Amino acid sequence: MPGLRSVAPRGKTELVARFRIDLGDYISAAEIAAQGELCVTGVGDGSIVGIELASGCERFRQRAHPGGVLGLSVAPEGARFVTCGQEPDAKMWTTAGELVRELPGGSAACVEHVAWAPSAGGIAIAAGRKVRVWSATGELLLETEPVASTVSGLAWRADGTAVAAICCGGVHIWPFVPRAPARHLASKGSLISLAWSPNARVIACGSQDSSVHFWRLATGQDSQMSGLPFKPEALAWDSESNLLATSGHTTVTLWDFRGKEPAATRPIRLQAHKDIVTRLRFSPRKAVLASGSRDTLVLLWEPHCATHPIRGAFLDDEITALTWHPEHLGLVAGDASGKLCFWDVS
Repeated sequence: MPGLRSVAPRGKTELVARFRIDLGDYISAAEIAAQGELCVTGVGDGSIVGIELASGCERFRQRAHPGGVLGLSVAPEGARFVTCGQEPDAKMWTTAGELVRELPGGSAACVEHVAWAPSAGGIAIAAGRKVRVWSATGELLLETEPVASTVSGLAWRADGTAVAAICCGGVHIWPFVPRAPARHLASKGSLISLAWSPNARVIACGSQDSSVHFWRLATGQDSQMSGLPFKPEALAWDSESNLLATSGHTTVTLWDFRGKEPAATRPIRLQAHKDIVTRLRFSPRKAVLASGSRDTLVLLWEPHCATHPIRGAFLDDEITALTWHPEHLGLVAGDASGKLCFWDVS
């Protein structure tokens, strides 16, 4: 593969594709469902498409939302998923592509974000300045007061006991524990990305001003890591909550949370991409980071061991979706032209 060996030294080769298919339009989201058997995707024409990972064949294709799919989240048991788009309702689906129910977002014109709790509990949806949380059976569990501006991201605590939302003005956290108060972590800037650490101790956010903020929830202390040339739209924690990977450059920057304050330590810098990094995902089973970029390249890294990529592969356009198989048996990526690829990494 031309150019790959120049960024993947030590004789490492191109990732082996199990399949590579064309879904026909911009891929806005891709997640693994059905106990690792299915990849569900959201597409720019408003369709949802289910792809069987064993064969690369379509299990279903349904028109879900007019104007494009904006978000997608899979239930923890893997048998259902929820999507949102440019209409006032989110929608819940089975992995056969059957509509289960609609989840109204309220008075806003569209639901922009969805997040299914890691436990079997609530489904958070963000529409305009409000967050609603629904049960899987369609019961409204929470409707928040309007926040300062349009919600720009959602994330659940790993145990499902709280949900966080970001907007211009900071982070809002609503707990699902009796008598626990809501929290507001104030920020002067407009926040654009959100990642809650797996150990629930830190919330990290990318800001419109090209900085990364993180709050230690035990104290509420806000620390800032600035100096990025572009907005950090992609953030990813490793499974041990030790490393936070951030975009905002052609270089991937990783901050170490094992010892001193990360802002006071030298970060790990992973350099090989030729354009802005757009997607970051750590494997759920191993300390392997996947990065995708506008340069069409997907790279794999072992940042605990080295700062060079270990393997990689190209798609045809900017990488717009990136997700791991839950057992580290493969990696799925989608691009802006509609190409979807599943690579073997085992």
